[in-house]
Amino acid sequence: MSSLEKLRSATSRRDLADLLNYKAKSLAYILYKIKDEDKYTEFSIPKKNGGVRQIKAPIDQLKKLQRRLADLLNQCFDEINKKGKQNKSISHGFRKKHSIITNANKHKNKRHVFNIDLQDFFPSIHFGRVQGFFLKNEHFQLEREVATTIAQIACHEKVLPQGSPCSPIISNLIGHLLDIRMVYLAKKAKCTYSRYADDLTFSTNKKDFSPKVAVKTEGNGNEWIPGKTLEKEIGKVDFRINQNKVSMQNKTKRQLTTGLVVNEKVNIKREYYKKARSMCHSLFETGTFFIEKKVIGEGQKLNEVATANTSTSESSEMIVVESESGEFATGTINQLDGILSFIYHVKKRHDTRKFTAKRYAPTAIAKLYRQFLFYKHFFSLEQPLIICEGKTDIIYLRCALRQLIDKFPEFIEKDEDGYKFKIRFLNLSKNFKDVFSISEGTPGLASLIEFYQQYMNPFKVSGKKQPVMMLVDNDDGAKDIKGKLKDKDFTNPFIYHLENLYVVPVPITGGGAKAAIEDLFEKSVLETSIDNKVFNRSDKIDPAKEYGKMVFAKKVVEANQGKINFSSFEHVLNRFKNVIMCYKGKIAVVDKSAVV
Repeated sequence: MSSLEKLRSATSRRDLADLLNYKAKSLAYILYKIKDEDKYTEFSIPKKNGGVRQIKAPIDQLKKLQRRLADLLNQCFDEINKKGKQNKSISHGFRKKHSIITNANKHKNKRHVFNIDLQDFFPSIHFGRVQGFFLKNEHFQLEREVATTIAQIACHEKVLPQGSPCSPIISNLIGHLLDIRMVYLAKKAKCTYSRYADDLTFSTNKKDFSPKVAVKTEGNGNEWIPGKTLEKEIGKVDFRINQNKVSMQNKTKRQLTTGLVVNEKVNIKREYYKKARSMCHSLFETGTFFIEKKVIGEGQKLNEVATANTSTSESSEMIVVESESGEFATGTINQLDGILSFIYHVKKRHDTRKFTAKRYAPTAIAKLYRQFLFYKHFFSLEQPLIICEGKTDIIYLRCALRQLIDKFPEFIEKDEDGYKFKIRFLNLSKNFKDVFSISEGTPGLASLIEFYQQYMNPFKVSGKKQPVMMLVDNDDGAKDIKGKLKDKDFTNPFIYHLENLYVVPVPITGGGAKAAIEDLFEKSVLETSIDNKVFNRSDKIDPAKEYGKMVFAKKVVEANQGKINFSSFEHVLNRFKNVIMCYKGKIAVVDKSAVV
């Protein structure tokens, strides 16, 4: 039974609680026992064009419940889209594989681009609209108690709050009624239409823009107002146009859609990229940079509002705003990461260059973002960094440290919130590998070794306070890394390469000639059967008879970490400990400011 079918079959609050994996009493406590004034934390952030925006962040208990509801409704929304014939890309906000980039892409290279905003988008969706939608919409038609409970979970002070994890998906469900009307209107006006949250865009290549959508005011200026038909159709579904946010742009000037240039291709505003480049230059030279306060505010807004977790990079997208306030604050590494990530992914879409066997010449933004990521992950370290060949190695080490916490207090501690690691593990994410143009496994790590010095050279500020330790299997798979360290002895516990970089081979135990990290487990662990399948650590497995490393890491190691003997991992952890001691001595000898 699908998620939508399960929801439609629910007849009571208890049934809904079961769907959300809650006990009925727990759900009732959150909704009815906690006082309304205690359910949210309210704060204000500056708007792009002046004024402030009220954000209402739910307390953790309510946020968890709202996320469960958001997940369920997102599944229902996906099912409705798959079954229906409507264009899946009408709305682009808060959806998987959709973003302001996909929204802007609909309007590139057009003669006219007309933008409007909706007034008080979330607050205009009140309790009655939410309840009524789930009662009457043809796809849902829920029982009254179920529809009412959904509205009680989602609403605060009788409206959808900005900050709730389920506000985005509910606004998309209700906003679809608007989208259908806008699509029909756009078709009559020979326009292309799309929506991103409360931003509506119409574009056309026709010489004259349809008066149904927009009308030019009398006078010499380029003043445009929404057409009466457009206002009427929006009003029919209980939304209003924000008359202060109406703009018409023709192809002779810069055209913008949700903050992106769309004249010929979707691109970043030139001044926005220059600001990012300037911030990076300041960071690399002085260790600090400044960011406009309104930029910070808009980024915070999206972090709160987009907590529906729709697998998009929307937290960085919202940083694309104009600010003429002249007010600045010290920026953070994560803020700059969001800005650069966004610019990189926008520009990457129209980068047609290919990888070649000889060389890959990165774009300017790829170079800048690569340099920044190197600064963030390898140069400005506050904790020792461990780089592993794959994600499974990190799982092994984390499990080992939890069990060996008493022996390695310098790496891990436990408090009332759980385990706290005092070392970092580098996440070799898809984005990281793409920016650095490196492949999976040891070949990618070998590339980092090769260019490590080159990436370190531009930084003028003090850094490298902690070592970077690259853990590699001591077998034939490490040939690429051994090739970069030709004169180094891999029988040593660790190998110093340059700057703050060390290579730590997995220790060979039991008299063997080679060793991979899986060899540190006892034989009985490696022979664990899962669904009558055996573990195969190679890249090629027979799925009918075997399971791979990730299943082993999750279902064998992580699931049984309290029972597994991790004593052999002490050899690796002691090597890390010795590297840190060695590096501290090197810093003290060479430069007390911690620059090696």
